[in-house]
Amino acid sequence: MTTLGSTLPLDRLRDELRGARPLPALTGERYALTHAEYEAASDQRRLLQDWMATALPPLLDGCDPVRVVGVGVGDGSIDAPLAAALATDGRRVHYTGVEPHAPSAMGFVGRLVALPAAALTPSVVVGDFAEHDAGTPADLVHFVHSLYYVDDLGTALDHALTMLRPGGLLVAATAPLAPLCVLTELLCPWGEHRPWFAGDVLGELDLRALDVRTETLVGHLGVADVLTDPCGRGEAVFDFLVGARTASMTAAVRGAVLDYLGGIVEDGHVPHPLDIMIARVR
Repeated sequence: MTTLGSTLPLDRLRDELRGARPLPALTGERYALTHAEYEAASDQRRLLQDWMATALPPLLDGCDPVRVVGVGVGDGSIDAPLAAALATDGRRVHYTGVEPHAPSAMGFVGRLVALPAAALTPSVVVGDFAEHDAGTPADLVHFVHSLYYVDDLGTALDHALTMLRPGGLLVAATAPLAPLCVLTELLCPWGEHRPWFAGDVLGELDLRALDVRTETLVGHLGVADVLTDPCGRGEAVFDFLVGARTASMTAAVRGAVLDYLGGIVEDGHVPHPLDIMIARVR
């Protein structure tokens, strides 16, 4: 086991990856399966749901109707608690989800329609955020775990800012590079795409001279099965953690990754942080 913060396994990993073939990418079906397993192994989603539903509504006091655009909403599991909290006391809420995966988009609509909130009007855009025109200015635009994948981070943020009314909120929930996404950055077959993490997002927001407040939610991801049985019981979580099919790893690469995880594990869990940036438009 290495000491917390040791770079030795990562240095070994980088050495082993030089000249190596990229790992196979996750198919859409494999991504969905491993994502579900990964979320089940972590408490981060629950922490984020609670944070969204409690921290954001007070920042939108006085807005009626309140207009929300969520980017990359998936099946709406993060959005539903926020929508319900915003729609209390009969406040009108127009909640638009932008989601490129059609089955997930339908899940988003179904989840929000099922809420006991008569004043909530959900809608969904199946497609790319870059092509979405919100029409009426929004009070809140949020990106939850979706900015990693945009082609141009600055362009995506600028597009969101054009959608907001003066005084509106831009919220971005993005994982920091350390301690886990450093593995994703090294091992996921990104191709020509450059992934974006929390430090990149904060840097772009700072360039725009916005008033930015940052909070960090520190969840914990269970990796006991990954460490003891990475090609069996732990394979699904391992795959999503690195964003690729880990069964194709060489023994040396797998060993370096597991040594790194073993160096930060405590009681079978590793830190699973999420940085949340809240910017108010002047």
